[in-house]
This record gives sequence, structure tokens and C-alpha cells, in this order.
Amino acid sequence: MDITNSTDLDTKYKVAGGGGTPMGDHHHPKDFPLEEAVSWPTLHAGSRVSYNPKSSGPWTIYFVVQGKGFTVTTESSDGQVRLTRSGAGFQAQIL
Repeated sequence: MDITNSTDLDTKYKVAGGGGTPMGDHHHPKDFPLEEAVSWPTLHAGSRVSYNPKSSGPWTIYFVVQGKGFTVTTESSDGQVRLTRSGAGFQAQIL
């Protein structure tokens, strides 16, 4: 799975997997502890990482940018996930 930060700001990200109901394209801020994101890897502006899941999906990808959290959930291990600007905010989407 490729995870891309198409914005001009660095973001923290995390991939969590292992069951649950997929939410599909969901780009609203989520309620999860933002202080937890301090230890997550940084995905720099305009960069991409490849992630090879070791468990079965679905997988939820969490992003934290400018103190706000965004999530998207996918069932495809070979999908593409992208964080983009959306007006004055951001959105996480599956391509």
C-alpha cells in the first residue's frame, strides 16, 4: 500500500489493521488521542511511503496535520491512500 502526503505540510501517520468494519472514504476529523501521534513517523510534504501489511485488513490509516486527525480505512493491501488539501482543510482518501 502506498501512502502519499500530497500537501505542503509534514504530517504524522500510523497504519492500524486487523479487523473491524471498513469505513470507506472517510475524511472527517476523528476522535483519537492526538498526543499519541507525537511518536508516529513523519510523512514529509510531497512524499510517499510504501507499507506492507503483515495482517489481514481492513487497515485504518491515521493522519495528524496541524493538530487535527483524519482517517481512512481500506481493505486493499495494494491500494493507494492520499492526504490532500481540501479547501482550507485536509482530506484522506483512497484512490
